[in-house]
Amino acid sequence: MLDNLLTPMLAIFITGFLTFTLVGPITRDAGFLLGDGLNWLYDSAGFIGGALFGFIYAPFVITGMHHSFIAIETQLLTDIAVTGGTFIFPIAAMSNVAQGAAALAVGFRTRDTKLKGVAMPSGVTALLGITEPAMFGVNLKLRYPFIAAIIGAATESAYITLFNVKAQALGAAGLPGIISIRPENLTQYVIGMAIAFAVAFGLTLVLGVRHAKKQTKLTAATAS
Repeated sequence: MLDNLLTPMLAIFITGFLTFTLVGPITRDAGFLLGDGLNWLYDSAGFIGGALFGFIYAPFVITGMHHSFIAIETQLLTDIAVTGGTFIFPIAAMSNVAQGAAALAVGFRTRDTKLKGVAMPSGVTALLGITEPAMFGVNLKLRYPFIAAIIGAATESAYITLFNVKAQALGAAGLPGIISIRPENLTQYVIGMAIAFAVAFGLTLVLGVRHAKKQTKLTAATAS
C-alpha cells in the first residue's frame, strides 16, 4: 500500500527535479543555438542556406523539434520592423506542400487500394498544413516519396530565399499559408509552391518506377 502511494510521487518529483535543473537548461540553450544557427544560415548563406533548411525541415518534424521554431518565429515577428517578418514559415509551408505532393503521387500511381486510401487523403491534409499522416503513413514507410519531398522542399526553399519571401504572421503552413505572406511576396510564394509540388510529385513518380523495377527483380530472384 505504501509502495503504491510513494512510488508514483517519487517518480514525479525526481522527474520534475531533473527536468527543471538539467533537461530544461540544456534544451533552452540548444534552442537558442538552433535559433542563432538558423538566422546565420539564412543571412549568410543565401539561397544555399534556404535550400539546406528546406532539406532538413521535414526531418525536424519527425523528431518534433520543429515546434521549437515557433519561439524563433515569434521573436522575428516581434521585431518585424527590423526583420521584415519570418523566413521560417514560408519554408515550412513549402516543405508541407512537398510532402503532400509526394503522398498524392503515390496515391496516383499505386494500384493498392489500401495504400491509395491512405495516400490521397493524407496528401490533401499535408497540403493544408498537417503532414504527419502523409509522412508517417506513406512517405517514410516507402522512403522514396520522403526523399523526393525533401528534394522538392530544398529546391523551392532556395527559390523563395533568393527572393526574400517572408511571412508577416503565423498560420496554417501549407496552401492556406498564403494569407500570412507579405503582399509583395505573394507571386514568388505561389511560384515556390508550384515548384515544390511539381518537383516532389514528378520525382516521386520517377523514383516509384525505379522502386517497382527493383521489387520485380527481387521477387523474380526470390522465386528462382
